[in-house]
Amino acid sequence: MNKIAKGLLVTALATSVLGVAACGNQNSDNKTEDTKQASTQESVAKKPESKYPFPSDITNNGGAKIVLTSDSGSSENGNVPVVFASSDDILIQLGLDAMDFDGSKQSFIYIDKIFSETNQFGEETSTSVDLDQEMGHLKPGVHTVSIVQFENDDPEKGAVTTYTQAKYEVKEKK
Repeated sequence: MNKIAKGLLVTALATSVLGVAACGNQNSDNKTEDTKQASTQESVAKKPESKYPFPSDITNNGGAKIVLTSDSGSSENGNVPVVFASSDDILIQLGLDAMDFDGSKQSFIYIDKIFSETNQFGEETSTSVDLDQEMGHLKPGVHTVSIVQFENDDPEKGAVTTYTQAKYEVKEKK
């Protein structure tokens, strides 16, 4: 065989090997992506556990008030502000104005009765609350943000001293 024929044969063989390897990697990537999507769907389907249980049998208590705000408006006077979200959104922030809280106590924030975080609110505090896709806060429908203060800052044994809530609605982004 002459040198040109050998060179062409080696080049063709190398190209074939690289083509097969590339196809194998592409299938592997697809399987990995499918596994990631299934894992994400499972985590969204499972109801997350709350670090601190939501207190039972409570009503608005303590005179404190919260107002949630989005680009669509606020929760003042019982209104329900709207947030548009898609499955691609991981986190969206909603404005939160807190009024007339006892600043010497921690405020426990719950979204749909699942503990989210603690914060310190006083007479007038403006902040935001994180709406997390993984926790289900961005599923279409109406959701409730509740803020609770407990005696001795103890959410497990302390009596509720302050409780208030407001609602927001998630609609699917087109």
